[in-house]
Amino acid sequence: MSGKPSTSALQAAMARASKAQSGIQAAEERHVPVEYLRLDDLDVSPFQARKDFQGIDELARDIAANGVLQPVLVRPLAGGRYQLVAGERRLRASRQAQQATIPAVIRDMTDLEARMHGLRENLQREDLNAYEVARAVLDLTALQLARPADEVQAELGGAAPAEETLRVLGEALKLVNKDLTYLSYRRNYLSLLRLPAHLVAAIEQGASYSAVLAVRAATPEQQRVWLPLIISGEWSRRQVQQALQEAKQTSQPANRPANKKKVPLADDWDRQMGQVSRKFTAKRLQSLDPRRRQKAQRLLNELAQLLEE
Repeated sequence: MSGKPSTSALQAAMARASKAQSGIQAAEERHVPVEYLRLDDLDVSPFQARKDFQGIDELARDIAANGVLQPVLVRPLAGGRYQLVAGERRLRASRQAQQATIPAVIRDMTDLEARMHGLRENLQREDLNAYEVARAVLDLTALQLARPADEVQAELGGAAPAEETLRVLGEALKLVNKDLTYLSYRRNYLSLLRLPAHLVAAIEQGASYSAVLAVRAATPEQQRVWLPLIISGEWSRRQVQQALQEAKQTSQPANRPANKKKVPLADDWDRQMGQVSRKFTAKRLQSLDPRRRQKAQRLLNELAQLLEE
């Protein structure tokens, strides 16, 4: 395809992005002055891998008191504007703290280099959630192939992706710094990109993505009740599956997986009582150890009392 970056171009972009990041660190170590840019002149990056920006209140309070201690990285745009490459969390916190300016390091970068740098910074974070990994890897693969992301997504989910697509995907997966292969990415991550917005939001709030995948089979009302339990960590995939099974058996939405046993039907009672009458003899009772004999006697007394009520 005309205009498509080659693997060598990708490697060169990675090298330049790494050099830019090293340059920022070196500048900080040398205390090289940075430029203070007006927040109104900054645009957020369209290449941001991170989607979850919760919990910036504390950072905003710190910035209000002490300012931004680490400069953000930007690249110049036309018309005197700048696009953020790294540091969106600091930018958001600065806006929340009602700051007028922010310290910034300015570097000329192409779209590919800016994307690379943002991904390198974000994909090395331990707290990048599963949806962010899925989205970032797909976007990077599509960028390298110079194709629409939804087209690449459809190919990766199909029967036989092209060799070139798999090769470029493999390069993107290496950046994630996880033991991911095409098969594991397809099985555990690609399906997350087909989730509706409210389930994506649940993952971004910390929900287990395996539990979220399981809850897709629930009704909207069940999802409304169950999702807070999944987000809080109270429910795992197993609890969701159990709740779905119980709801299917009763044909009623279940708020929580019930641990209560099903009440036996009349024929079940006859069968169980027959088993008890055959096994629960005086001789058998005397053969039990004292602790179990006392328990059996207590259960028998409780049953007798229930039947007298």
